[in-house]
This record gives sequence, structure tokens and C-alpha cells, in this order.
Amino acid sequence: MKTRLSILDPSPVFEGRSAAHALDETRALAVAADTMSYRSFWVQEHHNAASFAGTAPEVLMADIASRTKRITVGSGGIMLPNYSPLKVAELGQTLRALYPQRIEIGLGRATGADPRASAALLGPGAQTFPTMLRLAMDWWLDASGEAKIGVDHRAHRIAANPSGPRPDLWMLCSSPESAAFAGQIGLKLAFADFLNPDGAGAALSAYRSAFEPSPFADQPYCAIGLVALAAETDAEAKRLSATMQAWTLGRLSGQFHPYQNAELAHRALLEAKTSDRSDQVIVGAASDVAERLSHKADDACADELFVLTITDTPESRIASYAYLDEAW
Repeated sequence: MKTRLSILDPSPVFEGRSAAHALDETRALAVAADTMSYRSFWVQEHHNAASFAGTAPEVLMADIASRTKRITVGSGGIMLPNYSPLKVAELGQTLRALYPQRIEIGLGRATGADPRASAALLGPGAQTFPTMLRLAMDWWLDASGEAKIGVDHRAHRIAANPSGPRPDLWMLCSSPESAAFAGQIGLKLAFADFLNPDGAGAALSAYRSAFEPSPFADQPYCAIGLVALAAETDAEAKRLSATMQAWTLGRLSGQFHPYQNAELAHRALLEAKTSDRSDQVIVGAASDVAERLSHKADDACADELFVLTITDTPESRIASYAYLDEAW
């Protein structure tokens, strides 16, 4: 079966435009994607970063699901260390009840924040992730009636409401070790290639080798999240990619500023006298981008790709996904 395509969106904030504009642009992208063939639309969770408006993925998921009809809506991810597992299980159950068969939850073990902001979130911390994840899984199985919580379980007589069918569950990872853990507990896997470029092959191999069937996945299923940009021509794609290149240059020095438009970003790159970094993402005419994505999926044996595209206007961002959809 041909590799599926989905969308990953962080609600990027641009200079001169507010966070409210960023959220509106995410809404517009989701509505447009609903008319294309993308399987799912995932939103992210970031804190204390001026670059992104997506701090509450569960709220944004509900809004997007209410505006779309076909596409699955998910989180890439909800950062579990910031919450109680019961709360995450219940928000998943609520979304699934409101939008049947259209909700999936991707859980991350990081906080999506710097250390001070992580502390301010008052979550239990990443070191407790395995225990928290298993608790959330147990509550989902109990709520769906697939496996009731027993009398000896620490959560006995605590229900995750509303009861009923549960959301589809994924785990996010960026290393072979975390990928193997996802396989051992039988979850679908989403690998963050943008955090660990060229690491997908080893991670997905470790996942498949460690995989044990569970109620959440009876066989391995893995996706890669990566950055790509398609346009009508190579030259236009390269011009638009300056926005992502300049932001990445700032991130490497610890800065999370709002994104710049393509012209300002190009000037910033020239002033920094940095080399063209467009070879680190998949950028070009749509047919070339589709071919390179297909090779990436084949090399890592990925079942799905989550494509993250950032351009300086909502129109060019929607167009990029439309070009890719047609080429795919």
C-alpha cells in the first residue's frame, strides 16, 4: 500500500502578525486539507516560545474537528509530563465522543518547554513518563470496556469519563531507545525526523524489532514527521524556504523568535553569511518533493509521513500542501 500523507502543524507566529492570526491560519489550513487526500491533521504543543501559538492542542483539536468533516484530527503531541494521566485520558474520551472515529492522540515524553517553563507547568516530569503512559492506557482500556481495571490496580474505582470508544493512540519519539519502548508496549509510532535527521531508519527498525501486539495496535505502524515545502517551481520553493532556514539558524543559537517573511529571512541569511541550508529539508517543485518523500519513506519502511510546512503566507502554505497532494 502506498505510504499515507498527513499534516503536522505548529501554528507558527510571524513578525507583524499575532498569535491569534497564527491560530486562524492553522484553522484555514485544516479546512483546506479536509478537501484534499491527507489522512490526518496533527497540532503541536509548545510553551514559552514566541515562534508558536499552539500551547493547548486539545483545545485546537476540538476547534478544528468542529470545522472539518472528513480528516482525522490529532496531537503531535500532547506532552504527557505536563498533565495527570487521568486528565489526558478524559480529554481523549471527550474528544472521541464529540467526533466519533476522527480523533487520535499522540503522546510525547518531553514537555515542549524550557526548564523554567516546564517547572511552571507543575507537571510530574518526564522521568515518570512510562508509569504515566501505562496509567493513561489502562484508563482508556477501562473506559472503552476492552480491559477493566482490577481490584489490585492503583486506579481501582477511578473511571475516565465519558465511557465509550477510545481515541487511537500513538507515541512520539526521536531516538531508537524511545522507539523500542513504543514497540514493546504496542503503540503506533511517530518519529520526529526534524529533531533527529537521518535517524528514522534506526528508530523504525528498533520499533519493529521490539513490537508486541496490544489492544492499541495489533501490528507495527510507524510514521515519520519531517519538514518539506513544495511549489510550482524549484526557484519559488527555494525562495519560500528562506523563512524556515532563517528560523532554524536562530533556533540553533537558542532563539525562538517569530518567523520572518521570505525577503527579510533571505537578508538575514546573507548577513549571517551562512550557507544555503535548504538541503536539510525537502524543498522543490512538487513532483521532485513527492519523489524524495517517497524514497525517504521506502528507506525507513515508514507507513506514513507527517509533513510540516512553514511559509510566510497562509496562501503559499496551503498551496504547498495542495501541490504535494496532487503530485502524490
